[in-house]
Amino acid sequence: MDRKHVVFLKVAELGNVTAAANELHIAQPSLTRTIASLEQMFGAKLFVRLPRGMVLTEAGRVFYRHVKEMEAVYNRALRDVDTVKRGFHDVVRIGCGLTYQLLLMPEILRRLWREFPQTSFQVHTGSADDHARALRDGELDFVITAAIDKVEDPLIEVTKLCRIEHGVAHWPGGLPDIPGDEKMPMDLLEDQSWVLFQIEPQLKLSMEKRFYQLGLAPPRIGLVTSSLQLGLEMLSSEGMVMSVPTALRDWLQKRGYRLHATSEPIWELDSGIALLTTNRDHPVAEALVNHAKELVRTLPAFAAPDR
Repeated sequence: MDRKHVVFLKVAELGNVTAAANELHIAQPSLTRTIASLEQMFGAKLFVRLPRGMVLTEAGRVFYRHVKEMEAVYNRALRDVDTVKRGFHDVVRIGCGLTYQLLLMPEILRRLWREFPQTSFQVHTGSADDHARALRDGELDFVITAAIDKVEDPLIEVTKLCRIEHGVAHWPGGLPDIPGDEKMPMDLLEDQSWVLFQIEPQLKLSMEKRFYQLGLAPPRIGLVTSSLQLGLEMLSSEGMVMSVPTALRDWLQKRGYRLHATSEPIWELDSGIALLTTNRDHPVAEALVNHAKELVRTLPAFAAPDR
């Protein structure tokens, strides 16, 4: 990347001219002149100079977003050139939501290892918002997410996989014992204590809206956690309930839990694979998309719940 863009990013991220100059190993006056030349070129201030440091202006924030995209493209270019030299991708980084981690990634990874034996794969957890940001910033190559509306961006290409619906998971005895294929009436959930996943804050808003629409008291949130293991422990030991994608019914049942779709979906959203358009020709891209589409089409867990 151009030196002046590197300087701008470092000042924006550190918020301090001295710290940026030290980290870049350049003289502070030289760094200050570089920022001044950028501002002169745009005819706009990019930073507000405050006693405690440098803060981006509105124009600076716009420029920062575009330079970050340039940085991501440049870093991918460096890696792709290195790939051509090596003949294979060294590391492929995939962001993946909980449902796909449990149901799809083990088989997808087995297939990708066979096809790309010299490539190492990294799978990262996180929220849809975190994944979208990391994808735009070049920290991830692909994202398999249960909220593709969070990655709306002209630079991002999305392949829809299926629609994910959340139901209610519980330990036997915690809720009325009904057949697994029947839906749990929402009014039976009004006085329950809930476990929610911290990594998807939209879930709480969706639940509160659904309860309100049905004239029910707001759901009582007893625990918010990013740990599935801790959440499930609370179901078995404390009689709590948890909002979980219905695709995990069989996975949970094998571990002694029950999962029902609800009479009104607690949360439903489209899911898919997102990648930057510049990664469209990535050797792993076609394989990843094709394997995911096939598994979603053929695995019973992803069959749409009956209405």
